[in-house]
Amino acid sequence: MRLTAAAAAAASSSSAKKKVSANIKGWKQEKFRTSLPSTDRLVAFFMAFCVLFVAITSFAPEPVGLLSTNCPCEDGIQQCICPRPTVEALTVFQMVCLANSRVAAYACYPLYPVLCLTMSRNLLAWLQHTVIVEYVPFPTCAHHLHKWAGTCVGILVLWHGLWHLIRWGVQNNMQFLVDHPTGITGLIMIVLTPVIVCPMRIEYLRKRISFEIRKFLHYTSWIWMGALCFHAPKRNVFWIVGTPLVIYWVDWLFGLLINTRMAPSARFVRLESAVMIRLKKPKGFELKGAGGYCYLCVPWITKLEWHAFSAFKDPHNDDYVCFCIAKAGGWTRKLHEEVHEPIDRRIWLNGPYPSPFETALDTDNIISVASGIGITPALSAIKSLADHRKMHLIWMVRDASLLEFMFDFGIVVDDDAYTLIFYTGKRELVFQRPLPYNVWVFKGRPDLDDLVVSIITATKSGQELDMSDYEEIIEHHVDHDLEGATPAPLNLEHEFFKEVTRLTSTYSIDELFRAAVNRSHLGTRFISYEGLKGLIEDIFVRKFSDDQLRELFEQADQNKSGTISRGEFDSFMQHLQQRNKEHFDQIRKTRQQQKYASSKVSISFGPTVEEEEADKVVQVERPDHWRLLYCGGSAPVVEALNKVSAEHCIPFSIESFGW
Repeated sequence: MRLTAAAAAAASSSSAKKKVSANIKGWKQEKFRTSLPSTDRLVAFFMAFCVLFVAITSFAPEPVGLLSTNCPCEDGIQQCICPRPTVEALTVFQMVCLANSRVAAYACYPLYPVLCLTMSRNLLAWLQHTVIVEYVPFPTCAHHLHKWAGTCVGILVLWHGLWHLIRWGVQNNMQFLVDHPTGITGLIMIVLTPVIVCPMRIEYLRKRISFEIRKFLHYTSWIWMGALCFHAPKRNVFWIVGTPLVIYWVDWLFGLLINTRMAPSARFVRLESAVMIRLKKPKGFELKGAGGYCYLCVPWITKLEWHAFSAFKDPHNDDYVCFCIAKAGGWTRKLHEEVHEPIDRRIWLNGPYPSPFETALDTDNIISVASGIGITPALSAIKSLADHRKMHLIWMVRDASLLEFMFDFGIVVDDDAYTLIFYTGKRELVFQRPLPYNVWVFKGRPDLDDLVVSIITATKSGQELDMSDYEEIIEHHVDHDLEGATPAPLNLEHEFFKEVTRLTSTYSIDELFRAAVNRSHLGTRFISYEGLKGLIEDIFVRKFSDDQLRELFEQADQNKSGTISRGEFDSFMQHLQQRNKEHFDQIRKTRQQQKYASSKVSISFGPTVEEEEADKVVQVERPDHWRLLYCGGSAPVVEALNKVSAEHCIPFSIESFGW
């Protein structure tokens, strides 16, 4: 990889990008002709079949249908419906009401098994390793299908109940709601349906109701399903609902009792806006393929809550697995607050389950886009598949400590692909070691449409990746194209002040004081040299010599007593923060006066080729050779990538844990 002047490559690169974009779109019709029907369309087909069946049987005479001449029909009609009191319809209007109810009920029949089976995670994990996955991509479609089916059931159940209530009201049979099993179970379902569906599907409620409450309300679906099983005992609904419900319960118990393991000593490290967890894999725990996700229970936070997070392999030791948890909701904020310093605690893991990325990796070239904490599934995919496929990475991150931790931790990147990081934070970055030669950090946000096409162009044509619109953070990069290049000597004062900025962004002064006191073993009021040294060694990214640490301690020990009191510590930290502010104000002024010729760059792997040769290459490019992956919580990014996917006909997969 090398840096060149951007202007020389911009014109030819732009021309090649237009050829690639037009060529990709040319395959759109073929893609649509050869693609298999989606799972929701398949379910909709069975729903339509059920609706057609009930429409015919409702108005056909016995024994095919329900119309009978033995009923006490009204309004002068000769045939009406009266198989049992709760479905009696003696007038034309009542039969219309009954038909609406039955159509809604039968349309739900294919959806009930879908609701249960799409949440049977252990069953889906097993099916993921069978040939069935070639036809039904379970990890990718399961959650989407569950949401789609749940929304349909919610609407249809309320529609079904409405027409029954109208008919019973006309017949003066509202007492069925309290004295008949069908009415009682139906009332339970009507009350619970909006409680289960609305908080999960209505965006206004999703933003205002915490995840924990929404999930608790969603678990009332067990009561809802139980009521449904006994709603119409003379029909097949018990078996249609009961069978998949039993499968789900068995799957849930298997996951709880067999697929749940304890890690007795997991390491918790607090970052500015996240918590990193590293633990030794329990016996029987194995991450396969592109990783997966687990449900975590942290009993010293709460014993009743399990939350899903992506797992990724430790880059240095395959016996360890890691999780990174962003500070987002109530539970994650509480976890972040409780980790005052690096600690070792017990944790429970349920899983792992296949990642939605698992079935999205059967392409030659993958562009993995991540925002914030969404980097974790991309890391697993890169570690597992970088030797077999090109895994380009675009990571948008605001949390400086997350970016620092990941690279100081030693994450694996694809040596033959682009790793582009767009940093939107404010403070200076603190890296313990130089970044890998093929990792580039830029300021600001990317234009995803332009960047995706640029990556495809550069990869297939051999031309340079034009990054002239972005400013590179060059001080953190080592150019390996230079013979014998070595990192520049560290400015220890500069590095120390960056550490102070990072620490005060992650921990409060009170937390830092208590952490140092705990390492001093002098009670609760004073810090010894060993305590300050232990704090810096455990929490600082940079490592400082004993002489440097001793000098730092003597500066804080104002009365030369050999210990640091709380007042001295507070005064010292305030002094450091003031010096830190002055230091970086001076740096910013200096940078404003300088112009970096290499701050706008083009990036290349290997030699470039002429545009005519590039044209030959891009003309054979097919969209099914590429795929977009995304993990993160940014709705604008999802919208932008959906637009890129639709415009250029590139398959797009999302990993998210909204459940």
